Amino acid sequence: MRSHTWCRRSMQGTFSHKHMRFYASSSSFPPDDHKILLQRQWRQEETQRELASTETSELFKLAMRKVPQQVIVVTTGVYQPESRSWLKRGVTCSTFSSVSFHPPIISFCLNQGSRMHNLLKATKRFAVHILAQDQVRHGIHFSKPAQDDQCQFENIPHVQGEEGLPIILGSLACLLCDSHSYHGVGDHTVWYGTVTGVSVSQTLQEPLIYFTRKFRSVGDEIFLKAFEDATLPFEDWTHEAHLRMAWNYIKEYGKEGAVPYIKLGIQKFNERNQDKIKTGYHETITMFFIHLVSDAIVQSMNANETFEDFLTNNGHLLNKDLLLQFYSVEALHQEAARNKFILPDKKPLP
Repeated sequence: MRSHTWCRRSMQGTFSHKHMRFYASSSSFPPDDHKILLQRQWRQEETQRELASTETSELFKLAMRKVPQQVIVVTTGVYQPESRSWLKRGVTCSTFSSVSFHPPIISFCLNQGSRMHNLLKATKRFAVHILAQDQVRHGIHFSKPAQDDQCQFENIPHVQGEEGLPIILGSLACLLCDSHSYHGVGDHTVWYGTVTGVSVSQTLQEPLIYFTRKFRSVGDEIFLKAFEDATLPFEDWTHEAHLRMAWNYIKEYGKEGAVPYIKLGIQKFNERNQDKIKTGYHETITMFFIHLVSDAIVQSMNANETFEDFLTNNGHLLNKDLLLQFYSVEALHQEAARNKFILPDKKPLP
C-alpha cells in the first residue's frame, strides 16, 4: 500500500510539474491566454512603430528647417454671372518647384481642404508669382484665410490678365499656367501646372525666402525673416507689425526669453532705418507692450491660436490710446522712461 501510494503521489507530482513546464514552453497556449498575449504583443509593436514614426517626423521637420523656402502666391479667378463680377483668389505657398523644362511644368502644394483647391479645379488656370523681398506684406496677406464677403485684391496692386487671372504687380516673375494634374500626398495636395506664359522683372531685387521654425504660419515665418534681416519695408513696420513680432517671440520663447530678441530686433531695425525713424527706441513703451501681449497670450489658453485670431480676441491692443490709459504724457517724455522701464503712473498693469 505504501509503495502504491508513493507511486501515485510521485506520478501526480511529476504530471503536475510537466504540466506546468508544458504551458511555459509550448506555443499551444490555452485559447484565452494565447489571444491576450498576441494582443499585448501587437499593442507593443504598434506603440514602437508610432514612436519611431513620430521621431522620424520630428527629425524630418528639423531637417527641413535648414532648407530655404521660396515664397510664391498662386492666384486664379472666375467670372460669376449672377453677380456680374469676378471672384479673385490668391494663396501663399512655400512648396514650389520646377518639375520639367521640356515641357515647362511647375508644382506647388496646398493644404488638404483648402478652398483654393476647389476653385482651381473649376478654373483650370492660375498664375504663380515669385515674390520679391519687399513684398512681405503680400506673402502675409495671402497666407490668411479669405473672407467670403471681402475681395482679397482690394488693396493689392494688380491687373487682370489673360482669361481674368489676377496678376500681382512688382513680382520678380509671373508664370501663367494651365492645370496639368493634381494628387493628394499625406496632408497636402500637389498641383502641377504647364507654363504657357512667363513675365520676368528686370530689377535686381532679391527673392523672398524664409526658413521654417517651430509652430509659425507661412505669413509669420515670412514676416519674422524680414524683420530679423531688417529687410521689412519701413512702411510695413506698423503698430500691428510690432504686436505680431512680440507675439511670435513670446509664443516661442516665453515672456522673459523673448525680451532680448524683441529689444535687439527693434534696435537693429531702427539702425537700418535711422533716416526714417522719428522717435527711436523707448524702453518703457517696449516693455509695456511686451507685458500686455504676454498677459493676453496667457489669458487665451489656446496653443493653436493664430496671430489673426489673437488680434480678434484682443482688439484692445490695437487701441491707439491704450498706452495713455496707463501713462501720462509727462511720464513717457521723461528721459528715464526712454532708457529704463518705469511703472505706470495712472493705473497698474493687469
